Amino acid sequence: MQYFSRKRALLFTSLTHFANDGNFLLFSILIVFFTKLPGVSIAFLGINAIIYNILYGVISLPVGKFADRLNNDRFLLSLGIALEGLAAFFFGFGFIYIGYYAIFIVLGSIALGSGQAFYHPIGASVLSFVYESKDLGKILGINGAFGSLGRALMPSVITFLLLFFGGFKGMEVIAVYVWILSMIIYFGMSGFTRPFKKHKKIRKKESLPKDIKKNLYLALIPIFLKGAFIMGTVTFIAEYIDKITGSTAFTGIILTISLIPAVLGQPLFGYITTIKGGRFTIALTSFFSFLAFILFLATKNIIILTFAYAVLAFLIFTGFSVLLDYTYQLVPKEYYSTAYSLVWGVGNILGGAFGIALMTYFLTFTNVITGMYYMAILLFISLMFLPLLPKSRKHELVT
Repeated sequence: MQYFSRKRALLFTSLTHFANDGNFLLFSILIVFFTKLPGVSIAFLGINAIIYNILYGVISLPVGKFADRLNNDRFLLSLGIALEGLAAFFFGFGFIYIGYYAIFIVLGSIALGSGQAFYHPIGASVLSFVYESKDLGKILGINGAFGSLGRALMPSVITFLLLFFGGFKGMEVIAVYVWILSMIIYFGMSGFTRPFKKHKKIRKKESLPKDIKKNLYLALIPIFLKGAFIMGTVTFIAEYIDKITGSTAFTGIILTISLIPAVLGQPLFGYITTIKGGRFTIALTSFFSFLAFILFLATKNIIILTFAYAVLAFLIFTGFSVLLDYTYQLVPKEYYSTAYSLVWGVGNILGGAFGIALMTYFLTFTNVITGMYYMAILLFISLMFLPLLPKSRKHELVT
């Protein structure tokens, strides 16, 4: 393998993570703006949120397998971000061609879901090939912190761009910004290739062994349910806060403030996962997430509400460092991308699609505030399945 700087790998995968997760709440923010357009129902928007999350989850698995075979990670990373820029481009047209809004929102949802499927399995694999196993949890945490930073900053940026420029121009500014980042990532990762011997072994072992499959499938159940809670609530969180505060601008500010602690949560819980194991960390964050969410729902005081959601964000937006390092603890290195895609795509993201479907169904007969209480019940149910999480196993690394 041609030498590729570890720092450079961390820098440009972190930039990719920043760009990718910066779009994480894009559709959640757009729900607030789209519902103000004539004829646009929140149920229709919920269906589109389901569409992009299903695509995200379903495409993640073949993307992981394809990445293992193609050995061209810089192209795939930049492609994923470029597709997210295309999503912003399509969403923007939904604001000026009102009669065709459904077409543009559907196209945007397809592009967003497809684009979001690339980063997590591939970014984690890139880092796993350039860093030693003992450092991986810490490195994933640092990398995840940049994703959390993007997720924290962009809600306010998106909100104020849309308020200042209007829906169409605001979204096109975002599209251009994302495309520029995509090009920077492509050239920044130039020269990276996976080690040939490792790559060759991956090609020979196309299916997961039965014992590994069993462990991963057991882990998927609580991860699926927690993912359902996270995406079911996050997708409509801007709408919820907008109803509580009555201010779209204030909603963006609250989300940014609340999501800042998650920047620290990624490296902290990545470190805890390395020391104590993923099973312990997932259980810890799940239990305290339930308490924080109950406090969040119980108040209309802006300060307490912001604090409670900040605690919740600190605990739940740790998936990259926790889930992926936990997966590393369950499988040998030659199955990383495939296993990452299964846990992240099928468990976390398809679980998220299920959660959005549930929340969308709730909104057909109740309001977003009551729907959030139903989602609290789902999180409580997920706690009952935590004992299914397999304990970490020691495995031999491929050399």
